[in-house]
Amino acid sequence: MNADLNMKVNVLPVYTYNFLHVNDSTINSSDIKIDNFSTPSANSLPNGVELKKDVSFEEAGSIFRKNKDRIMVSTGVPGEPNGDTSGRDDGQALRTGMGIDVDKLMIELGVKTDIFTVSENTKVSEPIILHYDMADGEGSLSAQVVHACKNSEVTVIMDYNSDKDASGFLGVSTRLLAEEGARITLVKTQLLGKEFLHFDDIGAACFDKGEVKLISLELGGKQNWNGCYTNLVGKESAFNCDMGYLCRDDHSLDLNYVADHRGKKTNALMQFKGVLMEEAQKTLRFTIDFKNGSAGSAGDEQEDTLLLSPDVVNRTMPIILCQEEDVDGRHGATIGQLGEDLLFYMQSRGIDEEEAKRIMIKARLESVSRLIPDDELSQKVQYYIQGIV
Repeated sequence: MNADLNMKVNVLPVYTYNFLHVNDSTINSSDIKIDNFSTPSANSLPNGVELKKDVSFEEAGSIFRKNKDRIMVSTGVPGEPNGDTSGRDDGQALRTGMGIDVDKLMIELGVKTDIFTVSENTKVSEPIILHYDMADGEGSLSAQVVHACKNSEVTVIMDYNSDKDASGFLGVSTRLLAEEGARITLVKTQLLGKEFLHFDDIGAACFDKGEVKLISLELGGKQNWNGCYTNLVGKESAFNCDMGYLCRDDHSLDLNYVADHRGKKTNALMQFKGVLMEEAQKTLRFTIDFKNGSAGSAGDEQEDTLLLSPDVVNRTMPIILCQEEDVDGRHGATIGQLGEDLLFYMQSRGIDEEEAKRIMIKARLESVSRLIPDDELSQKVQYYIQGIV
């Protein structure tokens, strides 16, 4: 079927000046072809993991609505990360980085959700691996819920691929629930063709001592939107994010990451390493939000971006919001071109400027790809990086 996309996404938790063009983003594309509405099957399901396939998007949200008194759900307040929900409480009932319009799209088009549940006190030794092998011209929407019960551990790997010159559409919604003492590691690698339209929406909630670790690489696609909202509702819960990105040609990347500290002694660390080339455009919003009651919590958000063209457009908006006194919040961004001192140092050792750029690109992106807990995928990503530089 064909669909028209008109969505307001990646809304800042609090608005700033409109002329900065960072308050939100829009996905506005007409006549998008969508011929697949399900998650690809895992190669093999590890022991300790139960899979419930093809659940309606609304029904899958019951996992979060059962914990509504603990998890911050849709508020219906304009300017909140879910946008204006008009007082509705539908969909998955858990905030995500991109917002409520993605839920509405999933519901309207009848997208099914796969629910992966990890049993209590179970440490899953093998990762759940989902391969998205997209064909040229293909369109796909899918949704997953990963529910890690008390004191369990699981790794989920999602790999998006196509031929390098392919076009198409891929939209993915992923929600995570880490109960008391549970740990979820989510790995997403995006190596789509240079004409792909792609969005990736993530929402997570962590109870006492629960932890979510996100490793993400955005390396392909023409227009990309990516968001992650993590609710650190439990005491000593944690969120760690390592993201690498490459944006080149006239491509665009729009990001919105929020760590919402609600429990005591929660911790969040978000690190972004990226490269912008040619006429690429990138917007990054990353927010640490210390809510009342989050005493003893710490948050750190950092970005390191290399600009390799005078024609790139980079927008970075680091934000710290605070309603609590006893917290430690830090943010920073290092953005710039290759320094003259570094170039001189490399050239004095026989490395020309173009080779110096290739070395710096590889260093940034491979520092993230080496974190992937799957040797085959890590090598695949590193080979991809070598091929583009």
